[in-house]
Parts: sequence; structure tokens; C-alpha cells
Amino acid sequence: MNDDTADQPHFWQVSSQNQTYTELCNALYERELLRLSQQSVSELVNLPKQLASLPFYIRKAAQRILRATSPLSLDSQNASWFASQSAKCPLNRQRPDQIARFFEKAAKPGLLVPVYQEQLGVETFILDSVDQVDHAGQRVHCNAHGWFDYSGTPLDECNADKFMLQPVKVVMTACCCGHQWSNQKRSSPRALSLRELLLSSCLNWKNFAKPLPYVPL
Repeated sequence: MNDDTADQPHFWQVSSQNQTYTELCNALYERELLRLSQQSVSELVNLPKQLASLPFYIRKAAQRILRATSPLSLDSQNASWFASQSAKCPLNRQRPDQIARFFEKAAKPGLLVPVYQEQLGVETFILDSVDQVDHAGQRVHCNAHGWFDYSGTPLDECNADKFMLQPVKVVMTACCCGHQWSNQKRSSPRALSLRELLLSSCLNWKNFAKPLPYVPL
């Protein structure tokens, strides 16, 4: 037997990075399969195509999450970020005039922003991206949540229960970790969508006004 074989890794010897990648993929598969199983009957026509593309998107998402530079800790077994949660929802730490001043300077396509939502007494933040800017009208359009004016006020009937905030660390941490509050008390975090996880990998924690380049999958 060649002595060199003693230095060769065996198939059961997995690096910690590979193990984390595998755990991420497994968790994302479970989450996405559950989501697909809950689709309405009208959406089932697209199911075969979605299932066929799932391995590609899962692998790419896991790779991006592993490459992300973040102050948050990664829970690879649940495909989630985690950090200490504020005792109370940080919504009231920002004033409309502060939010407006930020967007007057920073509003541009690709900017990542936190969107606050309150439903049935549960408060949470959702990570979204700006895809249109109307400087003259002082408003921005978020890809998933519609139009807001620079002060964060919703402008569409469909997003009347939401409010856009300035991206700051405490709020972006809540976004990425799925922090929730129920009846003004901390509640169990929600699982982020695959899209939110991908957006979280583009955050520039040193300067939220300058997100990292997002390369389409």
C-alpha cells in the first residue's frame, strides 16, 4: 500500500464547511418542499417545473449564505440566522422625518430595506429590495411589497398594513433572524423565505446604503 494513501481524506471524513453546506441544503429542501405542498390548486400547473429547478436554487442559495459576511450567527440545521432579540419591537425607534432623510440620499434600485408588518397582533420585519425609484414623487417601489413614500408610508391598498423603515442594524438583525413580537412581547421567530435568505447574503453591514452586488442565480 502506498504511504500517500494515509494522507488522503476518506469519504466519511467531511470538513466542517462541507457539513454546514449539507445541513443548509437539507433544511432549505425541507422548507421549500413544505411551501410547494401548500400551493393552491391553480398553482399546481407549475409544480413540475419548480421541482425540477429546486436543486439548482438550493445549492446556489447555500453557497451564497456560506460566503456571506455577517455579524449574525448561522444555524445551518435550520437554515436561519440568529442573534439576541430586542425585548420590544424596534419600530418606534425611527421617526418619519429620519426615514425620509435617508431615502432622499440613498434611494436607488437594489437598495435593501426592512418592511414592518403587523397582522393579528403579531409584529415582524421582512427584508425586501427597491426596484423602482420616483425621485420627483419622493417614493420607492419595493419588489414584493409595493410603493412607499420616502417617509415609509404605504401608498398601495395591498400594503396598507406595512411600513418601510430605514435600514439600521437592530432592524436588519430582526429582518434576517425572523424576529417577531406578539402583544408587545417576544415571540418565536419565523422562518425566512428562500428569497429573503438570498437578499440577506447581499447586506453590507458596514454601510446599508451600499448593498453588495446581487448576481442573479
